[in-house]
Amino acid sequence: MKKVVLADDNYIVSEGIKLNIDWNELNAEIVLIAKNGQEVLNYIIENHVDLIITDIEMPNLNGISLSREAIKINPYIKIILISAYDKFEYAKQAVSIGVCDYIEKPIDYDFLYKKIKSSFEIIDREQRNLSIVKESRQLMITKFFHELLYFSTDKTLGYFDKYISYLELDINYSHFNIIKMEIESSSMLEENNGVLTFQTEILNISDVFLSKCKIFDNVYYIQDLNNLIFIIAQNSKTPAHFQYVIHNVISSFIDNYKSPILNINVGIGTIVDSISKLHVSYENACHALKYRFFYPNQSIFDAVEATGKEFSLLSTSDSDDDELIGLLCKKDNSSIEEWLKNFFDDLSTKYKNKNIMFIRIYSLLGKILRFLYEINIDTKDLEERIISVYSRFDTFHTYEQFLLWMRELCNLVCDKLNFSLKSYHEHTYELVDNYIKNNFEDNTLSLNDIAKYANMSPSYLSALYKKNNNQSISDTITSYRIDAAKEYLIKTNLSLKEISIKCGYANQYYFSTSFKKQLGISPSGYREKYSSL
Repeated sequence: MKKVVLADDNYIVSEGIKLNIDWNELNAEIVLIAKNGQEVLNYIIENHVDLIITDIEMPNLNGISLSREAIKINPYIKIILISAYDKFEYAKQAVSIGVCDYIEKPIDYDFLYKKIKSSFEIIDREQRNLSIVKESRQLMITKFFHELLYFSTDKTLGYFDKYISYLELDINYSHFNIIKMEIESSSMLEENNGVLTFQTEILNISDVFLSKCKIFDNVYYIQDLNNLIFIIAQNSKTPAHFQYVIHNVISSFIDNYKSPILNINVGIGTIVDSISKLHVSYENACHALKYRFFYPNQSIFDAVEATGKEFSLLSTSDSDDDELIGLLCKKDNSSIEEWLKNFFDDLSTKYKNKNIMFIRIYSLLGKILRFLYEINIDTKDLEERIISVYSRFDTFHTYEQFLLWMRELCNLVCDKLNFSLKSYHEHTYELVDNYIKNNFEDNTLSLNDIAKYANMSPSYLSALYKKNNNQSISDTITSYRIDAAKEYLIKTNLSLKEISIKCGYANQYYFSTSFKKQLGISPSGYREKYSSL
């Protein structure tokens, strides 16, 4: 029920409003009839009020001043001002301070009823939207941290600065760390177990882990798709000890929490000294998780421990990798051999760690597979070969063994490219041959037209076609035309002129000359010889 206060130094006016408005129908009640503005202020400081209906001209505190102070106390309160004077200045002031409405005396009670009802509708709408905003607080927190993890941090902090207080985010800590939990085969598990069961287990994991994180100064949690991300905040003079405690907490969690359906891998980012650097910790946590491919029996991966330095320091050269892909396309075996030798010599010099070396090789293999995929070459057998190596990773004891394996793989890639090129040539030949078969009746058909259709140069198409057919394109056009002419000569009574047009010849003379050149007999002689058979 809405709470209404009436204020007028003329008691009769207030009584008139009280008696002439159907408050029950409006689901409202009058909680105070005041004679001045100060009395109203004293009341709303201690009590909730939805609507004030007040005269402007009152002693001590007039309606304008009352409205200004009341809105300071409750920004959502609605106020209807009543005045015996048609003063534009009053209306202007009322609008400027946020008064809901302004009416003149003598009061039209039907009109006032509509204004009150309208005010209540505004209150209901605002309350509904306010509830939505409050309920979306966690979504806003998630968005805040999502922006920090993925986008420009300075811009994000500046944009969200005004929200930090509202969201009650305490970000004044000396050190931060990101912990990222990934669920193995999450999409398949969610499909097999159902969304409800899967997401419930995700929440169980977050609840248990958050309970173990109570030893830290503060922890924020967000869910990104099926990944769980924890932002650990701590005032610590020794970051190394902070990292040590994080390891202990995660190890305890992994050892004691056994999910009936999920396998969890945990990536630990680097310690950073500002919330604006959270993206660095997050990126390192993501990189650390890549190690799970090489160590299937391990669940915890630390970006610092994994490499002895941050992953971002592991340099790769796209231009060098592209050079190898270019050599593979050329099937230049000697140059490929030289490139691989230089590549592995460089790896063995830079990285005295087999794991790091294999990560670099993994990156190179990924680019080769992506290239093959982009040109529509089936890579399933290559992928199986690579997976097979991962399963026997420990059998590689020297980098020369890696080199030998890579040589074999590159030979397979060259074979695939060669087979793909052959298939492409065969496909192009069939495409062009069908085009000629369907268009030889056009006497303007030329090599340029066909090359444009095949989307390649005339010279290249001509050479490709002849290689696959042992016959030039022009000879093929002639062959189709002569074969069609033979059919017309034997099976129809069409004149030679009509046949020449149907077979793509510009005139009868050229048709007869071409026919005799191909078969050693004129069209008329051919008809006479074979039509009676």
